[in-house]
Amino acid sequence: MLKACSGFKNPKYWGIWLGVGLLRLLAFLPWSWRLKTGQVLGQGLYWLAPARRKLALANASLAFPHWSSPQRQKMIRAHFASLGMGLAETATNLWGIHRSHPPSHPKHESHRFHYHGLNHLKNPTNQGTLLVVPHFTTIEATGLMLNQLMPLHFIYRPHDNALMDCLITASRTSDGPDPVTQAHASQPLPNSDTRAIVRVLRQGGNVMILPDQRYRRRGKISAPFFGHNAMSHPGLSKLAKMGHARVLPVFTRRKDGDYHCFIRPALTDFPGEDPQADLIRLHRLYEQEIQQNPAQYLWTHNRWNLKRPRDY
Repeated sequence: MLKACSGFKNPKYWGIWLGVGLLRLLAFLPWSWRLKTGQVLGQGLYWLAPARRKLALANASLAFPHWSSPQRQKMIRAHFASLGMGLAETATNLWGIHRSHPPSHPKHESHRFHYHGLNHLKNPTNQGTLLVVPHFTTIEATGLMLNQLMPLHFIYRPHDNALMDCLITASRTSDGPDPVTQAHASQPLPNSDTRAIVRVLRQGGNVMILPDQRYRRRGKISAPFFGHNAMSHPGLSKLAKMGHARVLPVFTRRKDGDYHCFIRPALTDFPGEDPQADLIRLHRLYEQEIQQNPAQYLWTHNRWNLKRPRDY
């Protein structure tokens, strides 16, 4: 799977390769041990990354001001454990059973996948589909689950580090649910290649987009998120309009080693005339899901552009 990245032998990449080696070892573990080990790693990260811990607690304070400090700390500790399990899911994406065996294999990951709202994927008009997946720690699992159902292209931001970019691309390049026929195989799309994304959508393709991170460049729009303005990108509305695509929110919850993927109905009258109104509408959907599943949202991202986060 990582042959395309094997040429990065410069010593400056050795630290990254060490991390890849640890992920490879993680992939050898049985499913439950893999997740448990990831959970322990995440709990260790809680203490080893104080800046991220402070940021997560500050974010939680903004989102849940009515919670007590112990409540927020408990949730953030669970969040770091969830981050570690996300690493285990990355290992699964790179070296899981699905890479070499069909879904009928007794240890295939799909046996742990549960879908809710599959009927919303029906597409009689063959319209392009934008699957909106906010930044929960289950992103990698969500991509794998959706790819078991359909050909799927990920939109990703190219990484500044060449090896990291290669690894991300490898992780999100799909072999398809059938490793023999390569059915559903697809390539990721860089977020800078708007033409390629629009072309896929206009051809009736399926594109997974993660649109809910902070955006500070030209064209940014401010929209309330948990009652506090957050800088966002109106790109989702533009892609939906240019690609003549429908927009389906997708949320995944990890529970007891299984994954529940909730596929919501296509948004009606989207995009609208006002990009900010579109963003507010999306933020409300994210908030509703976060309130149901707070520990698995990505609180370590500086969503509100906090300058000096402190412990709460």
